Amino acid sequence: MLARRLDDRIRHICAQIAAAGQDPGSTDKEVEALLQELLAVIHKKVERLRIIATRKLLQAEGADNQDRRKHA
Repeated sequence: MLARRLDDRIRHICAQIAAAGQDPGSTDKEVEALLQELLAVIHKKVERLRIIATRKLLQAEGADNQDRRKHA
Protein backbone atom coordinates (compact mmCIF):
# COMPACT_ATOMS: atom_id res chain seq x y z
CA MET A 1 0.00 0.00 0.00
CA LEU A 2 1.48 3.34 -1.02
CA ALA A 3 1.74 6.29 1.36
CA ARG A 4 -0.99 8.11 -0.54
CA ARG A 5 -3.29 5.16 -0.07
CA LEU A 6 -2.61 5.21 3.67
CA ASP A 7 -3.56 8.89 3.77
CA ASP A 8 -6.73 8.12 1.85
CA ARG A 9 -7.49 5.24 4.20
CA ILE A 10 -7.05 7.50 7.24
CA ARG A 11 -9.45 10.05 5.73
CA HIS A 12 -11.97 7.35 4.91
CA ILE A 13 -11.91 5.88 8.42
CA CYS A 14 -12.26 9.36 9.94
CA ALA A 15 -15.30 9.97 7.73
CA GLN A 16 -16.77 6.66 8.88
CA ILE A 17 -16.22 7.61 12.53
CA ALA A 18 -17.85 11.00 11.97
CA ALA A 19 -20.82 9.34 10.26
CA ALA A 20 -21.13 6.84 13.08
CA GLY A 21 -21.23 9.73 15.54
CA GLN A 22 -24.21 11.17 13.68
CA ASP A 23 -26.01 7.82 13.37
CA PRO A 24 -28.10 7.03 16.45
CA GLY A 25 -28.14 3.38 15.37
CA SER A 26 -24.39 2.92 15.52
CA THR A 27 -23.03 0.97 18.46
CA ASP A 28 -20.04 1.59 20.67
CA LYS A 29 -18.54 -1.65 19.34
CA GLU A 30 -18.70 -0.34 15.76
CA VAL A 31 -17.06 2.93 16.72
CA GLU A 32 -14.44 1.11 18.79
CA ALA A 33 -13.60 -1.14 15.83
CA LEU A 34 -13.21 1.90 13.58
CA LEU A 35 -10.98 3.59 16.14
CA GLN A 36 -8.81 0.49 16.41
CA GLU A 37 -8.54 0.34 12.63
CA LEU A 38 -7.60 4.03 12.52
CA LEU A 39 -4.95 3.50 15.16
CA ALA A 40 -3.43 0.61 13.19
CA VAL A 41 -3.30 2.64 9.96
CA ILE A 42 -1.75 5.61 11.77
CA HIS A 43 0.91 3.30 13.19
CA LYS A 44 1.70 2.08 9.66
CA LYS A 45 1.96 5.68 8.48
CA VAL A 46 4.32 6.60 11.32
CA GLU A 47 6.52 3.58 10.59
CA ARG A 48 6.78 4.57 6.93
CA LEU A 49 7.67 8.15 7.90
CA ARG A 50 10.38 6.82 10.23
CA ILE A 51 11.84 4.75 7.41
CA ILE A 52 11.82 7.73 5.05
CA ALA A 53 13.42 9.99 7.67
CA THR A 54 16.10 7.40 8.45
CA ARG A 55 16.98 6.97 4.79
CA LYS A 56 17.25 10.72 4.26
CA LEU A 57 19.38 11.12 7.37
CA LEU A 58 21.72 8.32 6.29
CA GLN A 59 21.98 9.77 2.78
CA ALA A 60 22.83 13.19 4.20
CA GLU A 61 25.46 11.71 6.50
CA GLY A 62 26.93 9.77 3.57
CA ALA A 63 27.15 12.96 1.51
CA ASP A 64 28.81 14.79 4.41
CA ASN A 65 31.39 12.02 4.78
CA GLN A 66 32.17 12.11 1.04
CA ASP A 67 32.62 15.90 1.17
CA ARG A 68 35.00 15.58 4.11
CA ARG A 69 37.11 13.00 2.25
CA LYS A 70 37.36 15.28 -0.80
CA HIS A 71 38.54 18.24 1.30
CA ALA A 72 40.99 16.26 3.41
